Amino acid sequence: MEAAAAADAVTELKRRVDTLCVSSDDSKKQEVDESNQEKLSANGDVAAEDEAEKLRTLRIAFVGNVDSGKSSLIGTLIKGDLDDGRGLSRKVIFRHKHEEESGRTSSVATVYMGFEDSGEQILSKRAGKLIPWVELAKLAHKRIQLIDLAGHEKYLKTTVFGLTGMQPDIVVVVIGANMGVKRMTKEHLAIAVALEIPIVVALTKIDIAPKNVAKETLQTIRQSLRRYGKMAMLVKTLEQAETAAKSIPSNRITPILPLSNVTGDGLANLRRIFFEASPTALFKATLAATTLAMTKSNNQEEALATTADGGSTNTKSPTGLGDLIEMPIDETYQVPGVGFVVAGTLVSGTFKINDMLQIGPDHNGQFHKVTVRSMESMYIPLKEIVPGQTAAISLRSVNKRYALNRTTFRKGMILLSPQVNVRDYVSQTFDARVVILHHQTTVTKGYQPMINCRTIRQTAEIVSIESSQDVIRTGDRALVRFRFIHAPEFLKKGMRFVFRDGQAKGIGKVVRIVPPGSG
Repeated sequence: MEAAAAADAVTELKRRVDTLCVSSDDSKKQEVDESNQEKLSANGDVAAEDEAEKLRTLRIAFVGNVDSGKSSLIGTLIKGDLDDGRGLSRKVIFRHKHEEESGRTSSVATVYMGFEDSGEQILSKRAGKLIPWVELAKLAHKRIQLIDLAGHEKYLKTTVFGLTGMQPDIVVVVIGANMGVKRMTKEHLAIAVALEIPIVVALTKIDIAPKNVAKETLQTIRQSLRRYGKMAMLVKTLEQAETAAKSIPSNRITPILPLSNVTGDGLANLRRIFFEASPTALFKATLAATTLAMTKSNNQEEALATTADGGSTNTKSPTGLGDLIEMPIDETYQVPGVGFVVAGTLVSGTFKINDMLQIGPDHNGQFHKVTVRSMESMYIPLKEIVPGQTAAISLRSVNKRYALNRTTFRKGMILLSPQVNVRDYVSQTFDARVVILHHQTTVTKGYQPMINCRTIRQTAEIVSIESSQDVIRTGDRALVRFRFIHAPEFLKKGMRFVFRDGQAKGIGKVVRIVPPGSG
């Protein structure tokens, strides 16, 4: 009996041990499965980021004084051939005959360059020829849009629209080493800083600049950057270029690249910066800066809004539209067989073909329902567009009574999600914190400058100034109320803008949208 009891006890003990072992194995298996799931999720996130990086086009605007070599630099970069010193490279950039004759850019010109995943630039196999955009888009691991802006003071309005409306990720300030830092260069630099766009300085014509002049120009550039709280970084090697590219999204360090379009010195460093610069990181940095500006605007102007609105406060999220669709339109086309096409860069949200959106505001401040017929980027059809991506979109009006064409379109119109309550953002009157960059006399009530905010380009009148003397001069800051002259516009808190009348006069930040009827 005792032997049988002992045997039963041993059997029971073995069963319990086996149960514990199985339980332990199951637990370990579950832990392994969870670990693998986390790894797969992380890998999926990385893959999604990589795919988004490929879809986004890095947008780079070139500014600087007339004759500094902007167009020649762009032409040299995209062709892969050196300039002859007499403007050979820039001919591929110019859009008008008078530009070729004068050698000066008067309009916004855009071209593309692309890189393989190894960092090698994709060039045409035919010497001196440009590779077609369709072929470039298919082959490129990374695509870059180069925006050539005018340097002459006469065309400043075009340059300002390019900087505000085309939303560049980086601004390349081109300065001739033999010319020094001219007044228009300083204005372009001030505008880029005010709009919080990362800056790269290209110091051109080092092959013909006397050493003492080039040294003095470099010193002036350093001083100008220091005045804006930026640290200059001289880039002369590929390793320095890689380091500089990674620091650009912080918007604290400004690379300076000495180069020559004739000898080719320094061009490889600039190409490396373009290849290494991440459009995703730059887009996120810009979005974070905008969100911070909107949060500050809400905090600083809460008392103002409470007083003006009779005690009510705005309880909206400081991030504004959040994940809802927001796409400013910077260009329109009427394509035979396709219809009305708009182009722009998506700020937030995503949408697909056949999705319904709303477009506006029109001349009366109204929005209209539209559907997405087709989309493409660099001639490649798209099924979906992601934030930071630039695309051309064919639209169809839902209401047949509303004709959607270039006649009914106006600058400043935007594509939004259907559920956005546009009354919270559309108004003819707004308050802004402004600073005067340059003005020969004083700015007073009744002054009517041109407002450039994203794609908005409309004259507005100053209806009130909150300052000690009710006037503002160069360097002064004040809270100002503006009223658009012609039509309401879509605005959000934190948006930055430039106001001018001929040359740049000042910059501002929207702090409050004044509801219609209360301004």
